[in-house]
Amino acid sequence: MNKLIGNEIAFKTFDFLRVNEAEIEIPQIKGKSYREVGEDNPGEISEFENIKYGISNDVLDLNRKYLNYYKSYTSEEGKTEEAFKLFELDDEYSELFDLHHIVAEKDSKLKLVLDYTSCGSSEKFRNTVIKVLARENSEVEVFVIARDDDKSLVLESIGVYTEDHARVSVHQYELGSARLYTNYKCELIGEYSEGNVNSIYFDQKDEYINMNYDMIHRGKKTESDILVNGALKGRSSKNFKSNLQFIEGAKGAVGSEEEYSILLDDTVHSISVPLMLAHEDDVVGNHASSSGKLDGNQIFYLMSRGISYEEAEALIVESKFSGAIDALEDEKLKDEVWKAVREIIKRGN
Repeated sequence: MNKLIGNEIAFKTFDFLRVNEAEIEIPQIKGKSYREVGEDNPGEISEFENIKYGISNDVLDLNRKYLNYYKSYTSEEGKTEEAFKLFELDDEYSELFDLHHIVAEKDSKLKLVLDYTSCGSSEKFRNTVIKVLARENSEVEVFVIARDDDKSLVLESIGVYTEDHARVSVHQYELGSARLYTNYKCELIGEYSEGNVNSIYFDQKDEYINMNYDMIHRGKKTESDILVNGALKGRSSKNFKSNLQFIEGAKGAVGSEEEYSILLDDTVHSISVPLMLAHEDDVVGNHASSSGKLDGNQIFYLMSRGISYEEAEALIVESKFSGAIDALEDEKLKDEVWKAVREIIKRGN
């Protein structure tokens, strides 16, 4: 096992709190090709050349070294494009190093769904890198559905760059991997551009999730919103970090970061560190984070209507997840995500 350091916090605090960084154990890599090679010789999106993004440079280097799937998605100016890709890891294809370049040209709309599943008895390793460039007045929606099994180590690095009046929305559905590390960084460069995150996670057993979100306001009148809802069962653990940052010159910028975690057992472990850094006076920033057990009054009310405790628990969790899942729009995908959520609830009861 090799050990890498990643998901470093934007503003360091006391080491004993164990939130400054994450230590990631990387398994021995076989370097076996994925079943579909994708396109050859990926170049770099020039806007990302001087931007720091991703879990760490070492994680990005691993992706470049063992890359076995690459795809670029570009929407033509003034056009609307949609794309869907399913990745299935199993005992034969147990490693995936995938890179996705997403470019929305001026006045265009681009929607991309990346659906990851895994099964089998062997350990799986996925290292995913997603880069989004939203040109002037474009709209991008990215959906990352992760229905990995409890033998999976997952690394997800997402970088976003926006030009004037561009809007980028990212939705993550993190459901079931043994260890998951995700890093999101959005550079709101253009004036009046927007960055939005609406994601969910649900861990059980001994699963561990480490999340780091950076929303950087650089342009004037930029807007952002980070909303993450999650639930923990069994002996699972979560480490959530977010940073809402206003750079000097981002006059009139507005941002919000919120994370809510439902603790379904006394044996779970939850850490949340929301940060807000302002180098500009004329901005509005809000942040909130909470972790707690189910509301006893809600449980009592539902059970008084003839609903069992397990059913009441499931209803409350589903109510927290409904906004993010409804954003999928595709009914088949929504049903599959709801099925994954309900299976996690059922297995824990």
